[in-house]
Amino acid sequence: MSFIAQRPVRPAESDVTDVDDGGAQIAIGTFWPTVKLHDLRLAARIAGDITTSRLMHMATEAALHVADQLKDWRKQKEADGAESLASVLLNSVGEPVELINGESAKVYRFRRAVYSFTRASVLEGYRDVGTTPKGDKDAEALDRQIDDLWRDGRWSISDIREEARIYAELF
Repeated sequence: MSFIAQRPVRPAESDVTDVDDGGAQIAIGTFWPTVKLHDLRLAARIAGDITTSRLMHMATEAALHVADQLKDWRKQKEADGAESLASVLLNSVGEPVELINGESAKVYRFRRAVYSFTRASVLEGYRDVGTTPKGDKDAEALDRQIDDLWRDGRWSISDIREEARIYAELF
């Protein structure tokens, strides 16, 4: 007979990171939602070996990239009267934007894009660490994760714009 000990399930509210970012957050103007580094660390599994200042740098670049990719879309929504991403209440066919956990799906996807691009940047920093054969193998595994993260971020941007997701590889 075997015994399998299971960990107790804990509520998400009890999750803590292994480092305190001091409430650091990224704010890009008034239209886009803020990105809290604490939430980013939890969602993207970014450990404390990445310092707060380094994470802030990578997350800021990721947030700027997402905002830049959505610039024309944002301008159109602002022309339509939206003051923030959360205030975009209708999709392109006039239906209400979906809510998930009490939050606009568009806000969720904005954060997901920022989290994905930030995590990809963190992993890209690890790629050049090992030059041994084992390091090369680890880098290949990281490359796949990085590609998936860039794809997830692109898909989130496409979802915000309500465009079809496109996935193509060059062989």
